Amino acid sequence: MSSAVITNHYRQIWSVLKEARNYIFAAVLIFIAANLAAILIPSLGKSVISTLLDYFKTFEHKNDLALLIAIFLKNAFSALFAILFGFLLGIVPVFGAVFNGIALGAVLNLNPLNFLAIIPHGVFELPAIFIAWGLGIWCAGGLFQAPPVGLRIKRSLNIYLSVIMPLFVIAAIVEVFVTKILFGVK
Repeated sequence: MSSAVITNHYRQIWSVLKEARNYIFAAVLIFIAANLAAILIPSLGKSVISTLLDYFKTFEHKNDLALLIAIFLKNAFSALFAILFGFLLGIVPVFGAVFNGIALGAVLNLNPLNFLAIIPHGVFELPAIFIAWGLGIWCAGGLFQAPPVGLRIKRSLNIYLSVIMPLFVIAAIVEVFVTKILFGVK
């Protein structure tokens, strides 16, 4: 593949991201609002913490490679579902933003220093999932205005493969290896 083809490919991606930027921004705001709600109303996150603890128990006896693959796949499927099912009036990506915002708020309620353990992989994972949620909501907009939903999903899947997936690979590697080294997390 020539550099001109690659350059054109990423120009098209940048163009779509610019077109969807308000939707991505909306996803970030929904996430932040849910996060703040969980911080200000601790009872809001109690059932989410219970769900998270049950989920994390499934990773207790996995080796590093299995853990890396599990984290990557969880993120990859969550983002893919947000994009593919965003056409349902944006319900799936909005729910993802709310649930994850509440989850982070609940984790921070347990110990605000947990934020430090999230930062290393979060700088890759959060932008990727924000883009996926935003693109899912943007796809719903295709029900009401051009370009149509099908074209929006196609463009979003291109971004999913070219931007979101690589960010999730990096995030999973950092989460499994760097976080363990920096914070002694097992």
